[in-house]
Amino acid sequence: MAEEQDNPEEQEAPKKKSKALLILAAIVVIEGAVIAGVFMVAGKPADVKADPATEDLAAMAEESVEEMVVSEKFPNTKRGRTYIYDAEVYIVIRRKYQAELRGKLDSMTAQVSADVRTIISRAEPNHLLEPTLATIKRQIKAALDERLGRDEDGQSRIDDVVITRFTQFRADM
Repeated sequence: MAEEQDNPEEQEAPKKKSKALLILAAIVVIEGAVIAGVFMVAGKPADVKADPATEDLAAMAEESVEEMVVSEKFPNTKRGRTYIYDAEVYIVIRRKYQAELRGKLDSMTAQVSADVRTIISRAEPNHLLEPTLATIKRQIKAALDERLGRDEDGQSRIDDVVITRFTQFRADM
């Protein structure tokens, strides 16, 4: 008799599971239909067009620009003979500092030229023969930072020093 009573409960359990699955499936189908209907009614999104006339001023202010610092010939006598270095030095700065630094460079042309001359005249021969001239660039950047000043955060306004020409000539005297 106990077996007969357990059988009806076991038979009702699969029926309850199948009803629950049917209800769940119906809910999923209804949700899918509602979502599809909403997308059909809403239509496609509006076209987006970029306006080339409006430019991001903050991005433009952070653009890098090059300014010529000096283009001259400088002597070095550290090897016992006089060598002349035909140098052309540029600095890479952000556009927001360009006008201010250009004005300072124009008003301090002789001082900046003297700083670069002193750096090259005092440089050791191995620094002048480096393929990247890293030591000379670092020294020029430090001298220009001191001469031109730093920004309000104490950071250098000069991003990089670029030496485009650095030709060595032996001066026979």
